[in-house]
Amino acid sequence: MKQPVKYAFAAISLVLLTGFGRAGPQEPEIETNLKAAFLYNFTKYIDWQLSPDETTFVIGVVGPSDIDGALKEIARTGTVNNRRIVIRRLDRLDQLGSCQLLFISRRCRFRLADILAKVGKGEITVAEAKNAARNGTGFNFILVGDKLKFEANTKALNSSGLRISSQLLKLAIIVK
Repeated sequence: MKQPVKYAFAAISLVLLTGFGRAGPQEPEIETNLKAAFLYNFTKYIDWQLSPDETTFVIGVVGPSDIDGALKEIARTGTVNNRRIVIRRLDRLDQLGSCQLLFISRRCRFRLADILAKVGKGEITVAEAKNAARNGTGFNFILVGDKLKFEANTKALNSSGLRISSQLLKLAIIVK
């Protein structure tokens, strides 16, 4: 494993183990990279129940976001259950429902309710907007002071039909 990649994976693991990272408003690139690391690490704590004929794991991004680059870097070498990661930009509502993990940008132009109506079983939604977890996403990134944390909506996660590790939920702020 190349040295920078080795250190990147160590940093990603540390971020997940601590449950948060430092990222203030003056550090948007760091915040974006941390969110990408969280997304990748979420995949390790979810039983995806992928069929044997699925060769890729799709992370969809809906709405304008700088996270694409960081996710594509992770996808270059990372895998989920031995499947190659594909990052897919989703610009229309009719494209939703075609991924395992869906990241919803805070600058998304679609209503959250319209997005969630298109999400099916076997998909986890992750947002970065105020009250998104309370309004139905599985996870939502929030800043508490200068620390990046995440909320989890267990009802939404359970409705995905996927099993989420209690280790991941222990690190989350549980919302109803």
